[in-house]
Amino acid sequence: MPRARIASHRIHYHVSNGCAVVRPEGACNAETTEALARLVNSPIIESKHLVLDLSRAKYVETPGYRWIVRQLRQLESAGRKLVVVGLPPPVERTFKLLRLDESVPVAHDVTEALALIRSAKEPATAQL
Repeated sequence: MPRARIASHRIHYHVSNGCAVVRPEGACNAETTEALARLVNSPIIESKHLVLDLSRAKYVETPGYRWIVRQLRQLESAGRKLVVVGLPPPVERTFKLLRLDESVPVAHDVTEALALIRSAKEPATAQL
């Protein structure tokens, strides 16, 4: 996976078939969240569906959760999807506590997330 280095933050990303997979490493504090936002809003990723892989995040602070909600709304308004994967146990608990798991799509891994995005892009077929 290619690496973007924004200031002192390590963020891995991969772009393919209209989807971008972004994986920040370490603490997702305010500074990392700002760097992540700059990368996601860059021309490289801007027009893609987004998979946010938190499997290497040590923790997520409040600005990170706010950014996820804002990103979800922005992507949905543009007809794109956001799926979060790889939630470490403390982050998963916070997702449930904040009820983010009720509005933010969550998958176990990137493969499952990409399948969710692909299935959302396909038109529903009528069943007989």
